[in-house]
Amino acid sequence: MRNHPANQTKVRCFGSKAGLTAEATVLLKDGEEPLAALNLEVAPRDGERINWKSKIVLQLGEDDLPLLCCVCLGYLPKAEFKRPTKGIVVERQPNRLFISATQGSGNCYALPLPIAQTFRFGALALAQLKKQSGMDDDNLLLASLRGAAALYQC
Repeated sequence: MRNHPANQTKVRCFGSKAGLTAEATVLLKDGEEPLAALNLEVAPRDGERINWKSKIVLQLGEDDLPLLCCVCLGYLPKAEFKRPTKGIVVERQPNRLFISATQGSGNCYALPLPIAQTFRFGALALAQLKKQSGMDDDNLLLASLRGAAALYQC
């Protein structure tokens, strides 16, 4: 029951037009140990409520999570996470991160994350990356992220 969705660490952020839930989760592959991952769910605002039934969901695994952490730490200006029919862009802007999600034609939801929400979002992403990598040394993790970011071409 430890991995039950109700027990996972979450960060929720709300903008005037959309909401975001970032949730700690695991990737399950046949015959392999579960791998720490992060689910991003972006949904439109419908009046005073967020319409979670219309959410766009992307799971960030071993190829995506380091890029997200690089953006949160300021090592990269933005990262795009694409799947065949959907995608999420996380971009640094003055005083905030900006998240936009698209799926199909006509489904585009976006919201800014102010500094305090950016902190919580980034902390959750880093915690999941630390679990995923198995690194105990935080300095080694940060140095590895800086090195990876130096290779990235937006």
